[in-house]
Amino acid sequence: MKAVPESHLSRLPGKTHQTHQALWRGLPLLQSEAVQLGPGSHAYEMLQIIGRDMLVFRSSFAPKMASTIVPHPDWMVFMVPVHWLGDHVFNGQVARPFDVFVFAGPDGYSSIGAGRHNLSLGMRKSKLRETFASLSGRYIDDIALDNQRIALGPDLGTRFHRRILETIAASFDEPLGPGKFALKAGVENDLFADVADLIIAQTIEDNAVSSSNLEPVRVVRRAEEIFEDYVTNPPSIADLCKAANVGARKLHLCFNEVYGAPPIAYLQAKRLTQARSLFLAEEGPPPSVKDVALSLGFTHSGRFAKRYQSLFGEFPSETLESR
Repeated sequence: MKAVPESHLSRLPGKTHQTHQALWRGLPLLQSEAVQLGPGSHAYEMLQIIGRDMLVFRSSFAPKMASTIVPHPDWMVFMVPVHWLGDHVFNGQVARPFDVFVFAGPDGYSSIGAGRHNLSLGMRKSKLRETFASLSGRYIDDIALDNQRIALGPDLGTRFHRRILETIAASFDEPLGPGKFALKAGVENDLFADVADLIIAQTIEDNAVSSSNLEPVRVVRRAEEIFEDYVTNPPSIADLCKAANVGARKLHLCFNEVYGAPPIAYLQAKRLTQARSLFLAEEGPPPSVKDVALSLGFTHSGRFAKRYQSLFGEFPSETLESR
């Protein structure tokens, strides 16, 4: 197990358990997807602090899960892993204690891990650019601010974690709904300045940055696009290779690097996760198990139910009853 010793994290109030779609609905994202790869309850524990130009999240998820987030072009994400089990991987890079992952490019990021507890900041690029310029006299475009990892180390990393937690705690008297709170303008501006200082110190002065290799990410994205085009008739490995313009071995290596699973195993887990989302959708009448299975390319309802139960710990009919 790898972990950062931040025991006070568990004492923060304001948690909410929801499905992936419900939690991310309405946020500045082009794509948001979660695929459960290991057994356990498919339920997020999430806390959101929402400002005008900044979003602060505290999230946890127990089972092994792969997720893909592509923010709006004017937004970027600072992901701060805190606790996790085994390897926690972002765009093929294994997280270490006190790392911060910056995602500012058009590809967004993919992550995989189990027992995860993360802090994250979503920031409007234009606002951060203004703050950076006022503090340094340079525009943020003058430095290579793209998908990268910044190694903070224990001292600076602990201070940065606590700074985010202080921001969260300062917002608890401004509730917006279950698990959601308003970020005060003054607190938001202060955190923008702190992040700009971090970029100046680490990216320019210390140069403690490593860039991501995005080729595997782009390979799996191309393969996933054709997979989504063939919903009821899942494509073969040959089809996926053709779409991604790589051989079978390269495809296998890329999926393992990005998602920690071979292509077929990952894509089947993706379909099962989609099925669970359909069962739990709040809109419309409850769907039938058979209709959902067929709509996602599972032609044998019994086999589908067994695979579903092995992943989520309950049969589809039980999920529908909980809805």
